[in-house]
Amino acid sequence: MLKKIDSLSPRSRSRSISVEFKPIIPTTENKRFITEIYRNKKLEEELALIKPKTCADLSYWNITDDDMLMIIKQIIKNKQCIELRLYGNQITSQGISLLISSLTNNSILKSLDLSYNHISDTGVYFLSQVLLPNHYSSLEILHLNKNGISNDGIHCLSEMLRTNQTLTELWLSDNEIGNQGVKLLANILINYNRKLKVLVLSFNIFITDASIDYFLQMLEHNQTLEQLSINNCNLSEMGQMKLREKANRKKIFKIEL
Repeated sequence: MLKKIDSLSPRSRSRSISVEFKPIIPTTENKRFITEIYRNKKLEEELALIKPKTCADLSYWNITDDDMLMIIKQIIKNKQCIELRLYGNQITSQGISLLISSLTNNSILKSLDLSYNHISDTGVYFLSQVLLPNHYSSLEILHLNKNGISNDGIHCLSEMLRTNQTLTELWLSDNEIGNQGVKLLANILINYNRKLKVLVLSFNIFITDASIDYFLQMLEHNQTLEQLSINNCNLSEMGQMKLREKANRKKIFKIEL
């Protein structure tokens, strides 16, 4: 009759136990998991056709974060393109975290379009950090339309614009920016930034008449901005009229309402 485990003597408990493991034979599925490396052959072929030091237009290529390392290597590092369009893809903040390393000490890339992706406020934070002066980026034009950016993202951009000396155009239409975001931008453009020439905030429906005074002060005190686009926001006819009158008094200025 077998003894219960609890009744084993101390001596018997101290004996070593020998266990035999059978080797695991990888199945076909396991082999695929181990050896497969991500590739996007169609994108590789497209990148090969792009000429050096030109515009790389990769809009609507269904690009994901997994493609970013290849784009960085081929377009930014090897071909040193001056403009990169990534409009209408599937890039998130994770892809931006990879991209920013290629913007540091970069005097070649002048324009970057990330519109209609999913970078969110987190991606904006990454971009804002790399556009600070100590990272020596020469980026002049940044498109971030339709990326789920809120006032938190604008806070990051505003802090960057406080000291950035290269950015001349910032496109932020169709996001989730509200009056607090406008206040932050107005403060920076009134008191600190003297480089930005184009600011686009169109289709931000959370911008209301509460921002009218911020815009008026911006137009009054900033002499660098040449274009302000705020059409299709939630501004009343009266508010738009005030802004239009103020803009008409400036010599070189375009306002879109």
